[in-house]
Amino acid sequence: MFFGQFDHNLDDKGRLTIPSQYRDLLADVAYITQGFDDNLMVIQGDEFDSLYHKIRSMKITDSHARDLARMLFGNAVKLEMDKAGRVLISPFLREAAHLNSAVKLIGLGPYFEIWSAENWSIKAAIMNDGAERADRFNDLDLTF
Repeated sequence: MFFGQFDHNLDDKGRLTIPSQYRDLLADVAYITQGFDDNLMVIQGDEFDSLYHKIRSMKITDSHARDLARMLFGNAVKLEMDKAGRVLISPFLREAAHLNSAVKLIGLGPYFEIWSAENWSIKAAIMNDGAERADRFNDLDLTF
């Protein structure tokens, strides 16, 4: 499971060093693709396959389903990690997520997100508004 937050930098070639806590979880197969919030998602292979089957079961005549498939699969790249634990983020994905140098990695369980430091700062400020937080998540029926 991916969890926690990490600050990293892209090098001049667009490579990102994956935190050691995440490397073992990416040992088999993983994919990087465009996220939903001007970010990127790194998804383990089995989770990516599951997502593929769910989207494939949707109606092909539904324009939203086609757009979702285009966004997730049309922008997906299989990750290849070098011996130093670095992955190359394709230029078109860096552009889609507005990644320059400073990035933030956010663990979300079965996947993690890569944000530009600037975009994450904006998103975190919205999420950290204590007055709205309980109201915002109330309808999700979170119990334990």
